[in-house]
Amino acid sequence: AFGNYRNLMKEMTLNATMGDYLSMRESTRLAPNENYAREIMQLFTVGLFMLNQDGTLKLDNQGHPIPTYDQSTIDNFSKVFTGWTFCNTGNCPNAVPGSVNYKDPMVLTAANHDLTAKTLLSYPNAVTPNISACTGCTGNVEIGTYADQSLRSALDNIFNHPNVGPFIGKLLIQHLVTSDPSPAYISRVAAAFNNNGQGERGDMKAVIKAVLLDPEARGDIKTSPRYGKLREPVQLVTNLGRIFPAKAFNGGDVSDGALGASAQTMGQNPFYSPTVFNYFAPDYVIPGTTILAPEFDIFNTGTSVKRTNFLSVYIFNGISPNATDSLRGTTLDFSEFVPYSEADPTGNLLLDMLNSKMMHGTLSQAHRNAMLPAIQAVSAADPAARVRTAAYLISASSQYQIQR
Repeated sequence: AFGNYRNLMKEMTLNATMGDYLSMRESTRLAPNENYAREIMQLFTVGLFMLNQDGTLKLDNQGHPIPTYDQSTIDNFSKVFTGWTFCNTGNCPNAVPGSVNYKDPMVLTAANHDLTAKTLLSYPNAVTPNISACTGCTGNVEIGTYADQSLRSALDNIFNHPNVGPFIGKLLIQHLVTSDPSPAYISRVAAAFNNNGQGERGDMKAVIKAVLLDPEARGDIKTSPRYGKLREPVQLVTNLGRIFPAKAFNGGDVSDGALGASAQTMGQNPFYSPTVFNYFAPDYVIPGTTILAPEFDIFNTGTSVKRTNFLSVYIFNGISPNATDSLRGTTLDFSEFVPYSEADPTGNLLLDMLNSKMMHGTLSQAHRNAMLPAIQAVSAADPAARVRTAAYLISASSQYQIQR
């Protein structure tokens, strides 16, 4: 995560799970598969259209977006990615007879690699835009050398495309900070991708630092309606499980889950994204607005009610073990906050502590005023119930569910 993006690209390309998921492991010179060739560009590096450094679209003379690549480009890249498959020989550290080896990087089957010339991405000062044919290549060693060099050239060609910085930078901002970043914010992160200050391109330490320490990510409490991001269901579940340490349903061991079905009802089935585009579209705009907000793609009247219902069960009762498996289920541990509930019958001290722990001190006075009577309505003789009530009222609020 903190290495160089070019290295990540290679590891991702030869990863056996990726090879299976996007069909590269079955791609051969006689039947090249375009899945990975398409997605490494569309999803992981350059996107569909040419971008300025600030993430805005470059337009042609007619005002139309300029495609980053075409079908011919995909066909050429697909030939580069032929011949690699699972590493199931004795030379592979994690190979087990009779089992698919998803741990070791894929290896080349020389006979399946395409040896023809390829034309790659074209852009100003393009790096390795062409790969020559492997003339006279007959032995496995020669073909292996050619295939490795071709792969290196293809990844270098993509990595040095001017779109990569703004494309990756914007996605990281969306996932880590805010869904609708300004062009200036994107430009600053892209600049860090292009050069970490020491001449290195793709240094992820510099990129992540730029994302998290940007003026738009730090500073005073953010009040702009465009700022922030909706907690996706899995994050809603796990964040509360960290704040109030998750235990097994019987209150004993650490929880081992039984939470997947709960996230699924809220629109996000863990590890089963419905498409290669994730659970939601990165360019989703909230209807009736111009606010870019990807996570709202799976937020609607149905899933919003299911969020509230889930929080009620999660906080007050716990998630019981799934009848079809051996998972222990999950309850939350509120014991850290019971003393604050006991110490102040007004509930103010409890709210102060939860505001700090759950909201980083950003709870509005209006929302606090609305919650306090509901907390006071719970008998002071049951301080744990007061804690659960307060935690529920905060977590069900838009102020908590929109991260700022």
